[in-house]
Amino acid sequence: MLTVKKNAGFTVIELLTALFVLAVAVSLAVPSFRQMIQNNRMASQINLVTSLVSFARSEAAKRPNVVITTCPSADLATCAASANWEQGWVIFVDIDGDRVVDAGDGDAVLYTAGPISGGNTLRVSGLTNTNYVQFFGNGEPVPPSLGAGASGTFTLCDSRGAEVSRNVVVMESGQTRLARDTNGDGIPNNHAGNNVSCP
Repeated sequence: MLTVKKNAGFTVIELLTALFVLAVAVSLAVPSFRQMIQNNRMASQINLVTSLVSFARSEAAKRPNVVITTCPSADLATCAASANWEQGWVIFVDIDGDRVVDAGDGDAVLYTAGPISGGNTLRVSGLTNTNYVQFFGNGEPVPPSLGAGASGTFTLCDSRGAEVSRNVVVMESGQTRLARDTNGDGIPNNHAGNNVSCP
């Protein structure tokens, strides 16, 4: 007796229905997945900022008679003239405090950090000069009377704006803390209690 084997499979209607359900699920998941990636990127970048400022401060405390300079750097060897910290950083021993790496004076680069990713921006506010931060041997920022500010805020922004920005406040003692929204308007406040802003 001849038996006919029936093939199991999907009909065109079933396949189209499955593809439609899959497309809806993907369209709902992609925005939240993108936001998760942005949040993780911001968290890792602000952690790097905090660790670099703390590193500069601790290195200054190890060398009581010198200044440690931290500044934005496009070539990771010299301070840039701009205040665009997202292009990269250089941290170096700055014997005479002139913000120039003078090898003949005993200056030495201690650490470099490359550009931050994601098109994010990093700016400094509150310091007299927003394109560098210097620490004395006591671990405190160089005071305003010597050409720098005593406190300030690093603000990290992405395309979503100030509401989701991450901020590190450098206090007069040189210690750092994450900024928070102290007035309840949904935007973090800087070292002076004002809302931070993004470029």
